[in-house]
Amino acid sequence: MESDSSPRPQPLLERPIVRLALAGAILAVLGGAALAVTFRRGGSPPGPGSVAPTGAAATAESTAGTGPLADGPPLIGKPAPDFALRDRDGHLVTLSELRGKVVWVNFWATWCAPCKKELPAIQRLYDEKRADGLEVLEVNYQEGVADATAFFDARSLTLPLLFDHGGSVYDEYRLQGLPDSFFIDRDGNLAAVQFGYLTEDKMRERLAAAGLP
Repeated sequence: MESDSSPRPQPLLERPIVRLALAGAILAVLGGAALAVTFRRGGSPPGPGSVAPTGAAATAESTAGTGPLADGPPLIGKPAPDFALRDRDGHLVTLSELRGKVVWVNFWATWCAPCKKELPAIQRLYDEKRADGLEVLEVNYQEGVADATAFFDARSLTLPLLFDHGGSVYDEYRLQGLPDSFFIDRDGNLAAVQFGYLTEDKMRERLAAAGLP
């Protein structure tokens, strides 16, 4: 009896074209999952062109000497985690060097709707209480200097603007959304914290807790 020597059909899953299609589908799913990171507060994450530049562009926006300067999470009654970031003019600002002032650290981004809503009230309180020892640090999260500065200038905001290009200070403060505010007393200790949007009345309460009624 002669054996059947004709080629048998290759199983569907073993065909190269099917394997390639399956691999592509798996990569697409994994890629979509990686990009499906949303913030619990503040709306959608930054779109193309809004995130901090990389490569040569990142080098042009100097980040030398910036980032976290302390370990450990922010805890009420304990020294606020120290950091250093550059302002819109490239000057290095270190949190611990502001001892003697009540410091309000506010994390924000231009794409964050609640951030936009609370910034005018922050500006009013800064203008009102600056002479009494209030310092505000508006820490921009992972955006370019030009974009964030233009956003402030278009709204006549004069709040001190710092840049957390890589998000390392955001991570140091164990954050998961925007906006977030930290109120630090004149001794450098964390007096009050707010995760999410603040009304002006609540802002005044937090400042009072930090020693600036």
